Amino acid sequence: MDAQVELIQLRELAPAAELWAEGGKPIAFLPDVEFAAGSSRVVRDLLLWPRERDGYKSRLFLSEPVTSGQAANWNVFNIQGRPWHGCSWQGVQNTLPWIEIVAAHLRAFR
Repeated sequence: MDAQVELIQLRELAPAAELWAEGGKPIAFLPDVEFAAGSSRVVRDLLLWPRERDGYKSRLFLSEPVTSGQAANWNVFNIQGRPWHGCSWQGVQNTLPWIEIVAAHLRAFR
């Protein structure tokens, strides 16, 4: 997938989204994303890892954990010199467009 094309779509969700690189591969930083968390809405910075990592097909990291929905087993990861929080949420394929990967991961918090 073309990371620049994917970034354009992600900017519909986070206008200030940026491409970062980790291990020579693109990851997407999405600042100040508002999303549903249980019966309320929260705002978090998101970091999309659109490929395999830690036994998951894709990962979504948050600036702070969310305590609602099906999200469980939170861990902290140091990525790009910053702590990021990731939960156990399986089954989001990395072959989807990145915007769909984000949407599928955000379902964990409903």
